[in-house]
Amino acid sequence: MSQVRSIVSKEADVWILRLEKANGKVQEYRCTSEGQAKQLALMLSAPVEPIQLQA
Repeated sequence: MSQVRSIVSKEADVWILRLEKANGKVQEYRCTSEGQAKQLALMLSAPVEPIQLQA
């Protein structure tokens, strides 16, 4: 499972969430509140278990 590093900061009255992925790329999201940015960071940083569909 790859690691994701998240950084939440405030810039010009907008909360910015930056996710740095294991491959070095950074994905940026803009949020209206700190709580929203932190919740999004938790959701996007959580490990995802693959599911298998049964026929």
